[in-house]
Amino acid sequence: MGELDWAIQRDCESGPARTGQAAAFVVRSFIAVCVVALGACSSQPTVTSPPVKPPVGGQITPLLETTLSIPRWFTGTDDRAHLVYELLLTNAVPAPVTLNAVEVHDAESGAMLTRLTGDSLDAATSLAASAETPTVALPPSSVGIVWMDISLPDDNIPAAITDRITIDPTPDVPLSPEELTFAGTATEVDRRPAVVLGPPLAGARWAALGSCCDGPHRRALYPIDGRWYLAQRYAIDFNQLDAENRPGTGDPTLPTSFPTFGQPVYAVADGTVAVADDGNPDLRVGEGREEPTPANAGGNRVVIDIGDGRFAVYAHLQQGSVSVRPGDRVGRGRQIANVGSSGTTGGPHLHFQVTDRPSVVFADGMPYVFDSFELTGRTPPLAEVLPYYDTLQAIPISTDHTGARRDEMPLGRDVVTFPAAKGR
Repeated sequence: MGELDWAIQRDCESGPARTGQAAAFVVRSFIAVCVVALGACSSQPTVTSPPVKPPVGGQITPLLETTLSIPRWFTGTDDRAHLVYELLLTNAVPAPVTLNAVEVHDAESGAMLTRLTGDSLDAATSLAASAETPTVALPPSSVGIVWMDISLPDDNIPAAITDRITIDPTPDVPLSPEELTFAGTATEVDRRPAVVLGPPLAGARWAALGSCCDGPHRRALYPIDGRWYLAQRYAIDFNQLDAENRPGTGDPTLPTSFPTFGQPVYAVADGTVAVADDGNPDLRVGEGREEPTPANAGGNRVVIDIGDGRFAVYAHLQQGSVSVRPGDRVGRGRQIANVGSSGTTGGPHLHFQVTDRPSVVFADGMPYVFDSFELTGRTPPLAEVLPYYDTLQAIPISTDHTGARRDEMPLGRDVVTFPAAKGR
């Protein structure tokens, strides 16, 4: 029995029979304890609190995981839903870590939605600071990103997902089998369908280059105000081909050599103009330009607030063609500008995206689909197509899986025909 317990018991048992200075000292010292601990001074049963349960889990994980933003989805021209998000992995081990496999499961049913390993994992993974360089090797304290694009039936979008990650053994830091394969916490999925839009352009042979989820836009991270932003996650660069499927004719450095240049651009939905910038010159292909910043990225641009926290963003517009001003109300199908080559040295094209803020880069990219267009063919992969813009030779177009499409997003390599605009 401890000294304090012994003193309490002695004080309670003696009660008022105790006399003298020593008794008064004991009473003053422990009266508060006796009041609280009535069970020590009476026959009342002792009241105890329920035991505190230990936390569930507690597994040591060598990688810390999070997502850049909530996973969202859209329906592509492959008749599949694409669940898109970025899995950020921070190496918490004081040694290099190599990813071996990443699985994604439905958090409710446990069903496996996808498994990346080998070449597929290598192609989908990079360091955050070197997004274009595939690697599954994460140095100590580094942040890697697995760029997820999960193909699903569009009527089977999970409410939440969990990731299961496996790493290779680390010779410098011995880890248990439980630490080499571990599960992350459940991540909620935005199950709302993508916003449905009208066409931003009109006419035939529009090649969707760099569309989600295999082009440079997909990994165009910007570190702004202490965090990453990926506004261009679902961005598309639209380039028009001529009747012979050539990207242009004449001098390949001049914007006017491309049929894309000067084509009308239309509002994809009713809304209010948030940004309208028309002060940047159209650049020649390969011409030097000012380093883009969050304030000037995209050259001449228009941003339309289309409601529900979404903004339609148009970039690289032709100088002098922007016909709207901030605060203007526009209707779907109204011409707002022409396609140009401002703010880009890659040639004229329309850069289009939807974001949660009125910015080309300082925002989170959100999915969208177009209500009606015709899929007329597919180009080779982007890396194989780009040399044709230097030579202006005809691009080989395959015509498999073509036809009318509704409420879908053109995927990278798609060539589409948009219906004529009906301005309001």
